[in-house]
Amino acid sequence: MRLAPAAPTADEARHFAQLAQIAGDDVFTHLFGSRARAVLEAMFLLRDNDSSHAHTTFLHEDEAIAGMLQACPAAVARRRETRTLWLYLRYAAWQIPRALVVGFLLRDLLDFLGGSLEDDDFYILFLAIYPAYRGRGHSKTLLQEAERLAAFHDCSRLTLDVDEGNDIARAAYARAGFLQIARSKEVEIEGERHRLLRLAKPIAPSPAGPAPAT
Repeated sequence: MRLAPAAPTADEARHFAQLAQIAGDDVFTHLFGSRARAVLEAMFLLRDNDSSHAHTTFLHEDEAIAGMLQACPAAVARRRETRTLWLYLRYAAWQIPRALVVGFLLRDLLDFLGGSLEDDDFYILFLAIYPAYRGRGHSKTLLQEAERLAAFHDCSRLTLDVDEGNDIARAAYARAGFLQIARSKEVEIEGERHRLLRLAKPIAPSPAGPAPAT
């Protein structure tokens, strides 16, 4: 088992799109329909956006990708919000009307995702393990890597959002020391109800000091 920063290749973009859809509980399918995978792959290959390979670490087992972590300082994510949104719409192509309608229905969740983060938070956008590799401690390994990266960037806590109905993920994060600090409004989209919980975990600063500015 090994961790490796992502590279902007077509093969890794394909894995990113699959794992992001797993982590996102189908929200990208709701937003972009049949374009969801293409949109995510395109975003991954670019650098200056929240879904970039630059923020992604893959976990490998026996040379196969088993899971991924995508995370960055909240201050960095906040600076790129407008560009990220513009790129999502650009690559949505003919699915733009769908994305706008669904985005309006999900506006309370989307506003929640961008709010109540501190500049010294290290925000986990996605953490996902392929089903075939679950139960082997890989989520713990990726959370430990998130802590290492957060300390390196001189961030004081890890933050993430999880669907209230995802009991397995909530239990795993609780075991890892995360506590709930906020809760979104409930929304309904295509017959499914969603509510997000914001979880946080304080971390110790890195003795090596802050990382260079991103």
